[in-house]
Parts: sequence; structure tokens; C-alpha cells
Amino acid sequence: MVTLIDHYTGDIVNYQKLTGTVSDGCIYRVKANGISYKRMITGDISVRICGATGDGNTDDAPKIQTLINEMEAGQVLNLENKRYMILSPLQINKAIKITGSSTRSSTTYPPFIITNNNDGIIVNVSGVVLEGFGIYNATYFTTTPNSFTGIKVNGTSTNHAYDIILRDLLINGYKTALEVNYLWSSQIQTLKTNYCQVGILVKGESVNNEISNNTSLSFEFNTPDSKGIWFYDDTTKEGWRIIDTLIYGAYDGIYAEKTSHVNVMNSMIDFCQHIGIVISDECYNWNINSNYIALGKPGYGLYLANNVENPLMVRGNKIIDNDILSYNTVVDNQISIGINIVGAGSLYDDVRGNSVKNFKVCDIKANEDLKTTISNNKCLSDIEFNIIGNFITNDNLGTVYYQNLNDFLHLGKVKITYADTYPSTSDPKWKRGDIILNVGPSVNGPIGWVNVTDGTNTWKPFGVITN
Repeated sequence: MVTLIDHYTGDIVNYQKLTGTVSDGCIYRVKANGISYKRMITGDISVRICGATGDGNTDDAPKIQTLINEMEAGQVLNLENKRYMILSPLQINKAIKITGSSTRSSTTYPPFIITNNNDGIIVNVSGVVLEGFGIYNATYFTTTPNSFTGIKVNGTSTNHAYDIILRDLLINGYKTALEVNYLWSSQIQTLKTNYCQVGILVKGESVNNEISNNTSLSFEFNTPDSKGIWFYDDTTKEGWRIIDTLIYGAYDGIYAEKTSHVNVMNSMIDFCQHIGIVISDECYNWNINSNYIALGKPGYGLYLANNVENPLMVRGNKIIDNDILSYNTVVDNQISIGINIVGAGSLYDDVRGNSVKNFKVCDIKANEDLKTTISNNKCLSDIEFNIIGNFITNDNLGTVYYQNLNDFLHLGKVKITYADTYPSTSDPKWKRGDIILNVGPSVNGPIGWVNVTDGTNTWKPFGVITN
């Protein structure tokens, strides 16, 4: 054991003599006689020991990278409340923690990492924790578009990134604030983004992760094709939870491809410029529950466009107890539907208990043959017709429109639908007491037909119209 003076901080530090040789750095020191020493560390490591200036101009990347490379798994690197310019991305290849004083500090500025048109931090291993600091590009994407990413987590198909924690971070000015690849069992909490095109980009087989705890993804209204959370179409993803999250001003709030078993709950998707939530091809079993989804321009609250049927699917998506509305009802744009279910693979969806308002074409619309159940919704737009779809129960508030024999109003055990005639062949779906109302009534013709038997259907006319 020897005592040496830290040549950056002036502190008196204990070092342990090593038998081998190492490169001179921050934790490791090589004296003039060629003998190597290792700094004895009992607590967190201050970024001061690497000599980073934190003046916002000097490139601190080489010194901070040297310190990161010398750290051991499980150690903690503390950033001071300064501005660290890095002109090349920091590479993290060990399960360490980098922490600052919090982006929510009210007494001092939090620590910030600044890039000048380059990526910020690249995480290449599991078990990394980043928290309590900001990272931003010197020129924001919304001022001059760029192709860079603030933080990138690089798992692979053979080496998933497990147990990553990203918490209390502020990311500004990149094309993509956060990109995760093959992320498993990880947490994204209290993340804030601004002046980017994409808030969180999810790629690879990313499974069982959570975005939560007041995460806030904000966008300039005029940023083209901006997306709050983008589940990118490169391979299947599943098991995500999006809870207590704010997405503000994005062109598309959540855009999903090849992503299943997702819970979106207690979140606010506000002032979207096009669509609140898009569920595209090969997306199954979403639970969209108790959210506030509002459009700043006419568009779609929810757009379900999965055209790939899953033969193993046991239930459809659940869209329950959401408030869905459009603020702008002045713009003359007919693309304005609260819940629009059009994909042929979006089967057995349950649309229940939602409040929908200020749309121009329809509040709830489901294409025929999708077996969508629409029940107990409040459709409050000043239009007719408000609800179009299959299996519509009688407890919805709003003018209901029935397209054909595939659309039913269920009254207990009895269902009512519209058609221009009764079915020519028997079908077990028809029960005794079911009614078909005539869409083309005429003098001396019936109002409709009622089925008087189970099994072999027997249809009888009722309510003949007379002069």
C-alpha cells in the first residue's frame, strides 16, 4: 500500500501496488519507475478523478471513457453539476451505474452531457443504470435535423440486454432520444424528452419491459412524422407496460408493428397531430385501459390496422374506459374517427366503456366480419351515425348504425339486426326470438322478420305495412 497525490483533484489517495503492468489512467497509475498501482475505492467514484473539465467546451469524452473502462462491474460513477462536452459517444461495456444529482433539482443545475452532432451514450451490456442527468445535442433536431441518438441500448439476438434501468433522465435534440434493441426485463422511468423526432424507439425482440413513473415525451407540433413510442417492424416484441406516461404533441403518439401483449394504462396522449395509438400488422392482445387520448388536429384516436390473423389468438384487443376526443373541430378534414378498427386480423376486439367526442365521421367504427363487441360507450360527437360495427349492445349512448347481417344489437339473449331479407339457409347463430328489421320497407311488405324456432331457423314476417 502506498499513498499518492491525485494529480487531478489534489486528494491524498491510497493505492495498492500491482505485480503486473497496466496503462496509466484514472484508477490505475504507473510511476516513473514502471511500477503499477491501483487506486483503493471504497465508495462511489467522482468524475473529478479523470480530470474532466465540465466547462461545456473542452472534449471530455476521452477522459470519461478512460475512467469508465477502468471501472469494475457494480461501481458507481458520480457526475458533478457541470456540462460535459463529448465529441464521441461514451461506450459502456460493464454493468456500472452513472448517476447525477437529478434532472429535477431546484437548487442547482443538474449535470448535462453535451454532444455536437454525434451519438451520446451507447450501452452494450446488461445491468447498467443511468440516472439523474441530462444529455442533449448542441443543435436540436427541430432546428437542424440530424441522424443521431441520445442513448442507445445495444442488445443482440444472442445476447439480450437485461436489467437496464434508465431513470430521471432528460434527453433533448436528437432524431431519436432513446433506442433500445433486444431489451429484456428493464425499466424506463421518469424519462423526459424534447426537440426530438422519436421519443423511444424499440427494436429487436424486446420483451417484458416497462415505461412508467411519469415519463414525459414532448414534441414540437410541426415536427414531421414524430412518434412518441415506436415499436419498430424488425422482429416480434411483447410484454410491454406503458403506465403513467405523457406523450405530448407527437404526430403519432404510439406506433406499433409486430408487438403483442401490451398494457397502456393511466397515461395521457395529448395534442396528437394525426393518431393517438396505431396498432399495425402482427399486433395482438393489447389492453388500452383508462387513458386520456386527445387530438390537436382531426385524425384518429385509435387506429387498429392489423391485417395478419393470428391462428393462436384467444381474444382480441381490449379498449376500455378511455377518454378519446379531438380539440379541433373547425378544420374541414373528413379523416376524423375516434376508434377505427379496419384490419382483417383485428378480431374479437372488446370496445367498452369509452367516452368519445368531437369526431366528424364516426365515434366508433369496426369493419364487418371482425366480431367486435361494442358496449357501454358514450359516443358524444354531433354526428350520425356514431357507432358502426359487429355485436353492438343496447347500452351505448349514441346513434347506432347497422350495416348488414353481420352486425347485431344484443338485447339479453335476443339480437336485432338489419337486412333486406331473412337468411335463405339455417345458421346456428340465430336463436328463437331474433329479429331482422327490413332496411327497405314498402307498402304491403313487412317491417321485418322474427325467428320462431331454434335449430332449423324459421323466419316469419311481422308488421305488414298498409296504405
